[in-house]
Amino acid sequence: MPGVSPTGLAELDGRGVVLRRAVGVHPAHDGTVAQVEVAQVEAGLEGVDVAAIGELGWDRAHPPRDALVDALVELAKARGLPVILHVVGLHGHAVERLRRHGQVQGVVHAYSGSAELVKAYVALGLHVSIGPSVRRDGARKVIAAAAAVPDGRLLVETDAPDQCAEPAELPSVVDAVARARGATVEAIRQLTYDNALALFG
Repeated sequence: MPGVSPTGLAELDGRGVVLRRAVGVHPAHDGTVAQVEVAQVEAGLEGVDVAAIGELGWDRAHPPRDALVDALVELAKARGLPVILHVVGLHGHAVERLRRHGQVQGVVHAYSGSAELVKAYVALGLHVSIGPSVRRDGARKVIAAAAAVPDGRLLVETDAPDQCAEPAELPSVVDAVARARGATVEAIRQLTYDNALALFG
């Protein structure tokens, strides 16, 4: 369960199941001071089972907060945690900023970039997660990107509740990704499950 603000951490889903979570600052979060938010994220890492740092990143609808993202990426690297990256409309900028950090463990979630940029993210060490937009009619760019992700870096997601109603819709995303890659549903299900375990533990 990704975090969207440094203090907004949910521990339980509606059935009382403890979730592994991430701690982060979403690009849409109305920030205060980067140093304060990084300190809050660090505090959120203590004493809980944290799987990643994120969401963090860039969104064309919000002013870039490069210093904050840089600090959180370095925090993740120092803690040996992957990052969950939110990138919308600023993929070129994101790749340029991330290259400053060398290899980065994590995922570009709900990927919306081109097939060509998949290579740039993978070269940085990142996974690429395909979301529900792959199911849309005429989603040629996302379908091409889904086909371009190397087997060992492919993930799938629902991005619920933003792109679909609930996580139960994941099988339809897997089905669309399987069609895009000319693979069986079972093969994509097993591949992405294995990749998620390898990345998040």
